[in-house]
Amino acid sequence: MPTDMVLTKQYDRHCPERVFGIIGSGNGDICLLPQKTGSTIKSKGNSRRVLVAACENVLLWDLKTQANINTYAELNTSTTSKKGREEVVTVSCSTNGKHLAVGYQNGILKLFDIDKNNEPVITFHGHKSSISTLAFTHDSSTLVSGGKDTDIIAWDLITESGLYRLRGHKAPITKIVIMQFKPVLISSSKDMTIKLWDMSIQHCFHTIVSHRTEIWSIAIAYDKYLITGCSDNELRFFALRSITDESIAEDDMMLPPIGLNDEQSSTNDQTLIQVQYIASIVRKSKQRIANIILDRDHHVLACHGIEPLVELFRINSEEEIKTKLRKRLKKERKRLRDNDDDEANAKIEWDISLIISPLCEIRFDGKVRSIDLYMENDDICKIVALTYSNKLDVRSMNINDKLPVNIEQVSTIEKPGHRTEVRCLAFSSDDMLIASGSSESLKIWNRYSSESIRTISCNYALCCLFLPGDHFVIIGCKNGSLELASLDSASIVETVQAHDKSIWSICLTPDRRGFISGGSDKKIKFWDLELRDDQSEENGSVKRKRLSFQQKRLFDVGEDVLALKISPNNRYLIAALMDTTVKVFFTDTCQMFLSLYGHSQPVLCIDVSFDNKLVITGSSDRNVKIWGLDFGDCHRSIFAHDDSIVAIQFVPKTYLFFTAGKDAKLKYWDADKFLHIQTLEGHCAEIRCMSLTNNGLHIVTAGHDKSIRLWERTEEPLILEEEKEQEREAEFENELETEEFVLAGETNKEIGLATLKTIESLKGAEGLIESVDIWREEKLKHAEHEAAQKAIGKDLPPPPMHMLLQAMGKNMTPERYVLDTLKKIPSSDLEAALLLLPFDYVQKFLILMISFLDNNVSLELCLKSTIFLMKIHHGLLTSSQQFLPIVEQLRTKCSMIIENLRNNVGFNLAGLKFMKRKIEEQNDVVLFADATQRLSKKRKKAKSSAILTIKAASALV
Repeated sequence: MPTDMVLTKQYDRHCPERVFGIIGSGNGDICLLPQKTGSTIKSKGNSRRVLVAACENVLLWDLKTQANINTYAELNTSTTSKKGREEVVTVSCSTNGKHLAVGYQNGILKLFDIDKNNEPVITFHGHKSSISTLAFTHDSSTLVSGGKDTDIIAWDLITESGLYRLRGHKAPITKIVIMQFKPVLISSSKDMTIKLWDMSIQHCFHTIVSHRTEIWSIAIAYDKYLITGCSDNELRFFALRSITDESIAEDDMMLPPIGLNDEQSSTNDQTLIQVQYIASIVRKSKQRIANIILDRDHHVLACHGIEPLVELFRINSEEEIKTKLRKRLKKERKRLRDNDDDEANAKIEWDISLIISPLCEIRFDGKVRSIDLYMENDDICKIVALTYSNKLDVRSMNINDKLPVNIEQVSTIEKPGHRTEVRCLAFSSDDMLIASGSSESLKIWNRYSSESIRTISCNYALCCLFLPGDHFVIIGCKNGSLELASLDSASIVETVQAHDKSIWSICLTPDRRGFISGGSDKKIKFWDLELRDDQSEENGSVKRKRLSFQQKRLFDVGEDVLALKISPNNRYLIAALMDTTVKVFFTDTCQMFLSLYGHSQPVLCIDVSFDNKLVITGSSDRNVKIWGLDFGDCHRSIFAHDDSIVAIQFVPKTYLFFTAGKDAKLKYWDADKFLHIQTLEGHCAEIRCMSLTNNGLHIVTAGHDKSIRLWERTEEPLILEEEKEQEREAEFENELETEEFVLAGETNKEIGLATLKTIESLKGAEGLIESVDIWREEKLKHAEHEAAQKAIGKDLPPPPMHMLLQAMGKNMTPERYVLDTLKKIPSSDLEAALLLLPFDYVQKFLILMISFLDNNVSLELCLKSTIFLMKIHHGLLTSSQQFLPIVEQLRTKCSMIIENLRNNVGFNLAGLKFMKRKIEEQNDVVLFADATQRLSKKRKKAKSSAILTIKAASALV
C-alpha cells in the first residue's frame, strides 16, 4: 500500500425529520372535504374535515376534535432533498370526495388518493410557473388548472394524461369555474377579461370585457348566475342563458327578462351560453376582493379581501324567486285596484334583490387568507376561515333568521402553532424539550411527538434559553425585560426590566450558575442564578423555593449588542456590535482583548469552538468568517448565503458548524477544511432562528412561514463529489422543466399540447430509442444468420442475444423489451416522451406497433401511442409513398380493434344491467342508485310549476 495515499474525510448526511407548529400557510388555501356514505356524497351535516395547505404539505384537520388526521406530502427522496420541496399554493377536492389535487409554486400538479394513502398517485408537469387555481368537472374525470403563466390546462384523470392547453389570456389566471350541466369552462384573469370556453371543441366562444380593473375571483351559482369580483368594492352579476335549438326559455324566472341591459350582453346566436349583465352590489369593504366562495348547494355566497372582514349573502332558489314575484304581483294588483285601474295591466320590475340579499358580516381575529363554507342542514351554515395568523376559525349562523343574523363561534384550531413568526429557539439540557418564542407566547414542544405541551403568554420574545434543571425558561423581550417562565405552572413568575431597549442575546455561562444579556441599550449585564422564596404559593408554614436571577455587574460597550457568546473555558466574552466589529473581552475584568473587523455589515450571530481556538461569525453581508481566538486573525471568509445570515452554531466537540440565512436555506460546513458539505432546503420563507442539541444529532429551525422544522443526522455517508454532481443535476432538471414543445406547422395558437419537456420524459424517450436500437440490431443479426444458413445449406448455431436481453431471462425477446420499456413510462409523461423521438425512430416504432396490434398485446397502450404519433407526424407520413403502407395497415387495424373493444364494453354493460335487474327482483331493492333518479324527480317538479311560471313571466317588464 502506498504511504502517500490520502483518505477522503467522510461526513454524515442530514435530512428533514418532521415539520410542526404550522396549521395553515399564508400562501395556500383551504378546501372542505365532503364525506361519502356508500356511493353518494353527503354535502350536509358531515363536512367537518378540511384540507389546508401548510408549506409543502397538505394537512387534513378534523374541525370537531381539532386533530390533524392525515398529512399529504411527497416522499422524502434524495431528489427532493436536492431540489427542495416546493410550497403548496392551491388545493381542490373532487366532487366525489376521492381525489385531492394540489398545485405547487413551481407549476407541478399532484393528485392524491384521499382514502388509500398520503403519497401522490399522479404527477403532472404542464405549467411553467405557479398554479393559481384548480377545478374538477362534475363527474370528477377531468381536472382543469390555471397558472400564472396565463395558460389553462385540462388533465384526464382516467388516462392520467394531459388533454389540451388553452391560450388566450394575457395575464395570470385568477379563477376557473366549470358549469355542471354544460361543457363550459369560465376563466378570469388579471387582464380584466373573463373568457367562456367550450370544452368539447376547445374554443373560446365569448369574452366579457366590461371590467375596468383586475378580476381576482369569480363564482357560478345554479349554472345561471356568474358573480365576479375585481379590485374595486363591487360584486357584479351576469345571467347565463342556455341556447337551445328552439329558443331561449322564457319561462325561466331565475333570469331577468330579455332586453335588460342589452348593451352588455352577447349577441352571437352560435354560442352555447348567452351572457347578460344584471347589476352590481357594493360591498362594505373598500379593499379589493380576494376570493368568492359558494357552498355546494348554492345557498350562501361569501366574499372577502385581505382583511378580517367576511361578507355573506344569501342566493335565492327558484321557488323563493317565484314567491317574491307573487308577492310583488299581488301588491301591484292591490295598488291598481285601489286606484280603480285594470288589474290586467299589472306589471312588476325584475331587479337584483330577487336573486341575492345580504346576510351579515363576520369579523375574524386576523386577516383572512382563505374561506370555505357548508350547510350543516337547511338552516345552519358554517364558515371555516384560515387567517394569516396561523389559525383555523369556525363560525356558525342560521340563514333563515331575521336580520341581524346571530353569529356563533363554534371552534378554533390554534394550539398547534404560534400566531406570529418564531423569533427564538432553545433545546433543554436532555434534548427532549424545545422552547419557541414569538411576539405573543412561549411554547414548549416535545421533540419526540412534536406536540405543544405548554403555552405561556409573554411579551415579544427575541431570545430564550433553558435554565439548569429545565423547569424554567428565561426570555429576552423586545421591550428590554427579562421574563422567567415556569414550565410547572405554565406562567411568567418573574419579570425584570433589565435593559432600556430590546434584548437581542442571552447566553448561559459555562459553569451554569448565571447568564449574560446584551441589547440595544449598549450594555452587557451579568446575572447570577439563585434560589428565592416563592411568594405566589405557600404550603402550610413552609415556603417553596424557586429559581430566580439577580444582576451581578454590567459594563457599557458603546454600541448596540447584537450577539453574545462566552468561551467554554469562561475566559473570553465575545460580543457582536452594531459597528460591524466583534469585540473579545476578558470575562473577569471586562477589558478588551481583541477586535475582529472585516465584515461590511453588522454581525448577527457568533459561536466559539469547543477547544476555544476558533470563532465563527455570520453577518448581514452574507459572509461567514472564521477567526483564530489566539491572535484575532481571519482564517477564511466564505460567501455562504444569498441573504443575511441569522444563526450560526458549531456541532458540539467538532469543527463542523451550521448556518441559517434569510434565503430559507440551512447549510452544513467544515471549519477545518473550509468546505461546504450540504445544503438543506425546506423552509418556504426566510429562517429566523436555529438551535442544535447537545449531542449534535438534531437541529431545529423556525422561519417566517411559521413552521418549525426538525432535522436529524443519519448514518448515511455523504461524499462531497456526489453531492456536487447531484446539485448540478437538480439545476439541469429545473432548467429543463421550463421548455415547451413547439410542433411544426401548428397554426392554432389558442390550443396546444398540455405537457412540458421534463427529465422523466427525456429518460423515457432515451429508453425507447435504446430499446428500438436493440430490436433493430437483433433483427439484422437474425437476417444475417438466415442468409448464412441459406448460403451454406445447413443449420448454424443462433447468434448470441444482446447482453441486456440475456440479463432479463430466456423468455425476453426484443419486441417484448420494447413493449416493457414503453410500459415503464408514466402515463403523464408518455406523450412528451413520444414527441422527443426522432422521426426515423417513429417509423421503426410504428412497424413494431403493427406486430403488437396483431398479437393483441397491451391494446390500449399501443392504440394510444399509435394514434398520438399518427396525429403529430401526419403530414410527413402521408406525404411519402414509403410510409403509406404503414399508415394504411395501422388505420385498418386500429379501426377494427377499437370496434371490437366497443362491442366488448357494450356486451359487458348489458350483462351488468341484466344482473342488476335479477338481483333487484330477488331482493326487492334498487341497486346502483345514481343521479338519473334525482334528475327525473327534478323534471317532474319543473313540469308541475310550468303553468305558474308562465303566468308570472307575462307580468314582467
